[in-house]
Amino acid sequence: MDSQGTLLTDYLKQWNAYSVGLEFCHALFRYLNMNWIKKRLDDSRNKMAMFANTSDIYEVGTLALVVWRDRLFKKIKDRLLRAVLDVVCKDRDGEMSNIGQVTGVVNSYVKLGSINKNKPLELYREDFEDPFMANLREYYGRESSQYITQHGVSQYMKQAQVRLEEEAIRGKKILDPSSLEKLKTECDLALIDKHKEMLQIECEHYLRDEKIEDLNRMYNLLNRLDNGIRPMLDVVENFVAQTGFDAIRAIPAKERTDPKKYVETLLETYNHFNTLIKKAFNNDNAFGGALDKACRRVVNENSIGRENSKSPEFLAKYCNLLLKKGAKNLEEAELEEAINQTIIVFKYVDDKDVFQKFYAKMLARRLIHNTSVSDDAESVMLGGLKQACGFEYTSKLQRMFTDITLSKDITEKFRGYLTDKSIELKVDFTVMVLTAGSWPLQTQTSSFNIPKELEGCLTHFQNYYNSQHQGRKLNWSHHLCKGDLKTNFFKKKYELSVSNYQMAILLLFNDADTLTYDNLVTLTNLKEVNLKANLDVRKFKLNSS
Repeated sequence: MDSQGTLLTDYLKQWNAYSVGLEFCHALFRYLNMNWIKKRLDDSRNKMAMFANTSDIYEVGTLALVVWRDRLFKKIKDRLLRAVLDVVCKDRDGEMSNIGQVTGVVNSYVKLGSINKNKPLELYREDFEDPFMANLREYYGRESSQYITQHGVSQYMKQAQVRLEEEAIRGKKILDPSSLEKLKTECDLALIDKHKEMLQIECEHYLRDEKIEDLNRMYNLLNRLDNGIRPMLDVVENFVAQTGFDAIRAIPAKERTDPKKYVETLLETYNHFNTLIKKAFNNDNAFGGALDKACRRVVNENSIGRENSKSPEFLAKYCNLLLKKGAKNLEEAELEEAINQTIIVFKYVDDKDVFQKFYAKMLARRLIHNTSVSDDAESVMLGGLKQACGFEYTSKLQRMFTDITLSKDITEKFRGYLTDKSIELKVDFTVMVLTAGSWPLQTQTSSFNIPKELEGCLTHFQNYYNSQHQGRKLNWSHHLCKGDLKTNFFKKKYELSVSNYQMAILLLFNDADTLTYDNLVTLTNLKEVNLKANLDVRKFKLNSS
């Protein structure tokens, strides 16, 4: 075995032959192993033969390994190691090499190490694993520095991934399984940790240019290191926040008070980076957390939102646009998705009590005036708020819905009461009984003379309600009521949708063709500010028939 070129071949050939003989002899002397040798070894372990020297007593198979180690291996181990590492380096360089021979030689290291029953891998680690890892560090340290300098970070990350995969496969072929975790660590240190600062510097550039594949490679590489992605998280959070701030600042001045434009701009920022994070960072929860932190900053600290807590107010108004009947209502599936999107923004709002205040007022108007686009849509919105903040947050809102449901039942029972009593109302009368503490309603500030046409309705309902609910007091909120009137003095019939105050004014003209302003003040008993507001004909809704 003089030539290094044939050293591995000759060593492996002789080792394989020797191993066969070793196993044969071990089996042949089984009786000796199981009796005299075992007894001497047991006595030594039990310290019964205090002065017996058993350090040179081995089972036959182990003795054969000792002979190989002492008479051959120790004399050529340095040359053998150089030959093995030479083959490994050639394999890394893509040259023709018989890597299978290395596997056989390494197995001999492990087998020889089994001589030491207490530390069976000591020889393997000292004579092969440690030099192998040192060679790996030197090889990839040199190669990686040259490659990243010549080709840049993007190409280097591709090369690093290839090298990591190659070395993992090579390690499984030639190393003892106990070395694989250390191999991964050494590869990570040489190929990633050494250049991590250069990789991290490029993170913001890749985000700006939306280089998803490069970001994904960077994530996969740095995620192999302890806390390797921490700097990336900070970069992502700050970049998303700055992008969101810039998007809000870019809203034209004439649209800065438009809730729809404001909320949709916030959602565009969120949706864009939510998609990017799923693709670039494998939907890692840590990056989802960075997105949440950034969006929370954008929603609460942007140039519009930080002025008088505009974010919760605008979000509530945007919800009202979605949930109120209008000319451009969305299809059911689109509406549900839009509601779910608003809940995303809501979760980032710090002043949730402010949102609740605005939302409750608008919900009350929708429920009282029957302008909700659908009960299902309202339920989806309420469910989203409950999931985000809990039952207590939505308890008053839920009671508002309960009141509406109960009011429908009360109205039906009232009509049954009228039938039983043979009472006939001259108008179609519907009532809502609302719990005072659950509804964010302004109290009626003006006195008001109820039209004589409605006096009977209110009296009969009052009597019915008192008969059903002892000790409860009804307070009529006429400023929230509305009704429909039909005209009879034109050839063409018209139907007017008006408030109760407007109804009272119009019904006065059934008894008089002309009334002065002072007459209206006296007859309606309204404050002037309320009377003037309800004389505005632009507030009438006219339907022709």
